[in-house]
Amino acid sequence: MSPDEAIVTVIAVVFGPLWWAVWLFQMSRVQAAGGRRRHNLATIAIALAASTAAILYILNTAASFDVVDAPMYQFMYVVLGLAWMSVCCTTFAFAGVSPRDDAIERGNQGAASAIAGALLAVAFCYAGGNVGDGPGWWVVVFAAGLATATLMIAWIAIARFSPVTDAVTIDRDPAAGVRLGAILASCGLLLGRGVAGDWFSAAETVSDFLTALPPVAALAILSIAVERIAKPTPDRPRAPIVAFGVLPSILYLAVAIGALSFIRWPE
Repeated sequence: MSPDEAIVTVIAVVFGPLWWAVWLFQMSRVQAAGGRRRHNLATIAIALAASTAAILYILNTAASFDVVDAPMYQFMYVVLGLAWMSVCCTTFAFAGVSPRDDAIERGNQGAASAIAGALLAVAFCYAGGNVGDGPGWWVVVFAAGLATATLMIAWIAIARFSPVTDAVTIDRDPAAGVRLGAILASCGLLLGRGVAGDWFSAAETVSDFLTALPPVAALAILSIAVERIAKPTPDRPRAPIVAFGVLPSILYLAVAIGALSFIRWPE
């Protein structure tokens, strides 16, 4: 491991597993309305564990040839992934849903579902950046950054042109939180795929990534249309979670998986 890789690993340990351990401990001490604190924190913790498992799976099966069989490098990229998610987690509030304020402190079940989906989405973006051979950690950061930035833009666009954020944070609609989490995870799958592959140059990475934008845009438009129909109303302040949460989520994931099947994965 080179000196720069050692430095990146140390920094990632601090802002990755250590940061998450402190955050989860602090959140466990926060009082929440309605007694749903532990349930919501468990939802986020499970999403974090699933995200870590997804990253580790990619590192074991589809990462660069010098990472797949190297536990030291796998450790570096796992903790870097955890740091990546912790940094992104601090920005979720700018998209309209705060992990601490909404999901934990206010005990908002829908917000917890949305944050869980957002964490998975970020993990998919980061994992995609690890797929294929490359010269070093900086290309992973470039690729994952490209995907993650686009994910945040898509989230902000969906929040701007649909009522989903208000449905989650103000109406506290659990079904809306499930829909938001699912659309983010679906977009993350496509964006992670967009940056997957061997590294040749930044220009080629961006060029390949552009193929993921049309299906992501289509998903965002679909989500905006669904939200205008599924948003809470005076007659239906809490929509049935299966009909208005689970079924739209299955639709989003089916569209994402269908789009993936038409895109050739890297050799």
